[in-house]
Amino acid sequence: MKRETIIAGAVFALIPIAVVSLAVLCTWAIAHGSSPMWRLPFKVLCHGIPHRCLTIWNTPMPICARCTAIYIGLFVGLFGFFIAPWMHERVARWTMFIGAMPMAVDGFTQLLRLRESTNSLRLATGAAAGVTFGYWILSAIERRDQRRVAPS
Repeated sequence: MKRETIIAGAVFALIPIAVVSLAVLCTWAIAHGSSPMWRLPFKVLCHGIPHRCLTIWNTPMPICARCTAIYIGLFVGLFGFFIAPWMHERVARWTMFIGAMPMAVDGFTQLLRLRESTNSLRLATGAAAGVTFGYWILSAIERRDQRRVAPS
């Protein structure tokens, strides 16, 4: 595995760790008396509609269940690449598209008010998208130089 892939994986892993950790910390603070205004910075990342968020300490998190699953899945996908980096980048890209399709269908059917999604479904579809995206991004970085080299 290339050095730049390892560095990129470590840097990308900091994003979901930071977002989920801050979301949990924010939820804990609100549950213990802090102002709900602490949820506002998370609006940049997610709508944070309370009934679509996971609840801990009897308080909804500032990011929805789907976004929480995407971030956790992203971390798992990045970690998964380090365990099994065998998948070709093109296959990983198609896997990512396939992994994101259930989330897209769930989101669009909910947006069109055809049905109301559940947090369990949001977690499942978000995790599938996050895991496959995390794996693909490192696969693309690892294989990047191989595509640039022209045959002699």
